[in-house]
Amino acid sequence: MEGGEQTGWRHMLRAVRDAVAMDATAADRLNRAVAVIADALTADVCSLYLQQRDGAMILAATHGLRPDAVFRTRLSGGEGLVGVAAASHRPVAIRDVHTHEGFAYRPETGEDPYSTFLGAPLLRGGAAVGVLVIQHAQDRSYSGDDIEAVAIVAALMAEVAADPDFAAFVAAGAAAPAARLTGARLSPGLAIGVAALRDPPLPIQRMVAEDESEELRRLAQGVDRMRSELDTLLDDPSLDHAGEHRDILDAFRLAASDDVWIRRIRAGIANGMTAEVAARRVQTEARIRMRRAQSAYLRDRLADMDDLAGRLVRAIAAQAGDGGMHALPPNAILFAHALGPAEVLELDRDALSGLVLEEGSTSSHVAVVARALDIPAIGGAGNALAGVQPGDPIVLDADRGQVLLRPANQVMASFESAVAAKAARKASYAFLGDAPSRTRDGEGIAVLANAGLLLDVESAVAEGAEEIGLFRTELSFLGRAGLPTAEEQIALYREVRDIAGDRAIAFRTFDHGGDKTPASLAGARENNPALGWRALRIALDMPETLRSQLYALAVAASDGQLDVMFPMAAEAAEISAARAILRGALEQAEADGAAPAKVRVGVAIETPSLVWQGETALRRVDFATIGTNDLLQFAFAADRDGVRMSDRYDALSAPALAMLRHVVQSAKRANTPLSVCGEMASDPLAAIALIGLGVRRLSVAPAAVKPIRAVAANIDAAEAAVLTEELIGSEEHSVRDQVRDFAESADIPIDEQY
Repeated sequence: MEGGEQTGWRHMLRAVRDAVAMDATAADRLNRAVAVIADALTADVCSLYLQQRDGAMILAATHGLRPDAVFRTRLSGGEGLVGVAAASHRPVAIRDVHTHEGFAYRPETGEDPYSTFLGAPLLRGGAAVGVLVIQHAQDRSYSGDDIEAVAIVAALMAEVAADPDFAAFVAAGAAAPAARLTGARLSPGLAIGVAALRDPPLPIQRMVAEDESEELRRLAQGVDRMRSELDTLLDDPSLDHAGEHRDILDAFRLAASDDVWIRRIRAGIANGMTAEVAARRVQTEARIRMRRAQSAYLRDRLADMDDLAGRLVRAIAAQAGDGGMHALPPNAILFAHALGPAEVLELDRDALSGLVLEEGSTSSHVAVVARALDIPAIGGAGNALAGVQPGDPIVLDADRGQVLLRPANQVMASFESAVAAKAARKASYAFLGDAPSRTRDGEGIAVLANAGLLLDVESAVAEGAEEIGLFRTELSFLGRAGLPTAEEQIALYREVRDIAGDRAIAFRTFDHGGDKTPASLAGARENNPALGWRALRIALDMPETLRSQLYALAVAASDGQLDVMFPMAAEAAEISAARAILRGALEQAEADGAAPAKVRVGVAIETPSLVWQGETALRRVDFATIGTNDLLQFAFAADRDGVRMSDRYDALSAPALAMLRHVVQSAKRANTPLSVCGEMASDPLAAIALIGLGVRRLSVAPAAVKPIRAVAANIDAAEAAVLTEELIGSEEHSVRDQVRDFAESADIPIDEQY
């Protein structure tokens, strides 16, 4: 590129920057910007189209077309030459637009005299958020320099369009309508608030370079900062052992050191961009190429590039004090493509009112954490991010799996009434009292609570749970890179015991793996981590880690009772191996004068293989619990985290009930106390079937304790047993409706909106 052309482009970019920064209304600033661009490029027309929530492009500003066409001219997604430029993510140059098959005529614009068209997409986050168009009345062919000039100024306008002032102006002009999204209930509840987006792109304050040498210096500092942070992250001593994971991490480090992509950023700076804008452009290009790539290897490489460029943008911005996390607004309904359980724990729960995820199923780990924290949430909500803007009024009705965007005032009022009604419904459980639950025919039903955080234990006590039937020991430590020390664990377990008082607590050893893997245990990528290296498998491969945790549990229970449970055992031999490690930990605790007075060993039945070992496995433990989340996904060969699999099977179905009956009968023959701790136990309709199968201990989410106690107090266990025996012979996909009919006929209260 010639030096004179670079200088001219830099002057144009500065003029555009000054136009959008002047003290005027958003409309005046955008119109001034397109006028500046038209003048700099000697164009008869310069227009800015911006994408709306439904994918349509709306005319937001123009110089040369009729002013009253602004906000009136609207092109559906992919329509016209504007749509072609947006869909292709590339500039489109047409010499005779009126004869082109993609031309969409809009008479209100007055564009009849203009025969040529050059449109460049505004790319941000790998997507087209708008299109910048120049037009000429005189017949002409656009040169490569013309196309590059428009593409460069379009990159600048992409950042301008992201400014909240302009986004609000366009949103107001376009008057986004009310809309409704649907998904699967991950965690029950109603929430009213405002939309927030997870990790929005870091806002860039400076878009045009004043001094090329200064931007190159800032880029160099940002690269050094990024690489230093990566070295710290990737040099974790626990990842030093050989294996495929080491090759992947080394390749990532090598990509960070590759100067090819850095040279592309330098080229953007030479064209007048700041270091951040040039790096963001490289990131956007990587995302676009990643979506088109057919090769899995190439997609992985481009994903690395996307990650690295994003890290570099943050590293550069941090130099100017622009880095850091974005705070949630009060009463935030957070929209995201997906979240892991650790990410949920990192959120500001004082500000967070609900979650809306494009992915996620009812039994995913993020759903478990959301329920534990009593955060209303839905998953599998399609293209939710495309239809919402930060600050939009939101009603999240997770009970019915729906989200209302920008609802009318009367709709909002009705949901506010529903929130009040829910509070009144909770108050209606006062009749239950504090006595243990008994069925109408005298069968005792113990309602326990699942917990993973201290606040869960507090909620369980407040709701009247008889015991803590499952304490997920890994959840309190998910937001950290490494495993906790024995001292940290002892402090946590003692605090749990203090809050629970004299209630028994079944401490489940770490169930790491899948979407709950700390960085210190990260290994080679697995195609199906739910069936891979996780839970007890990790513990038996790393016996010192398990021994350290068991020692901490023993010390915390000094002179008291310790109930410890091993997750996801696949065979009786694994239980025996885990018990051997437990014996060593107890001997160490006794030598230190801190041994528990009594120890009970349990197992979570989560694999079909353990189901069919039956009594052999159950005779090796003092108690057992059925983890229906994993057990049923394995039994039905349906990934519980897969959106398309979320309704593939119902826990209330003949195959599921038949398998559970086998476990209940095996536990009776082995004389081993049995509970159910999966999400099935928290479902009031499913609880009826479980009681009918002979289950007498249900461990549920704290919020479900009273609804399940109400079921137990109003059911006749013998009648439920007759019902479930009939259901096991059903050929229907689900027997949920039959159970619901039984509940209605028996006047059993069913609260599915707890």
